[in-house]
Amino acid sequence: MVSFSTANQARLILKMKLSQYAWYNSSITIPSSSDGYSVIVMVDKLDNDVRKVIPPIVLNVEIKTELY
Repeated sequence: MVSFSTANQARLILKMKLSQYAWYNSSITIPSSSDGYSVIVMVDKLDNDVRKVIPPIVLNVEIKTELY
């Protein structure tokens, strides 16, 4: 089970990495039914180039991507 603190730390790591891209909008930490907490990254466009940059897992936290 992932704690809120770990998930939020993963969100901040992603924010620092992704804030240089124009398609990055924001990210949030949300409760997950199976794993404790997960992170949602909101982007303006979602294509293969964006999917390659955003990792699926950071610090054992699941990373989800959504259009904003």
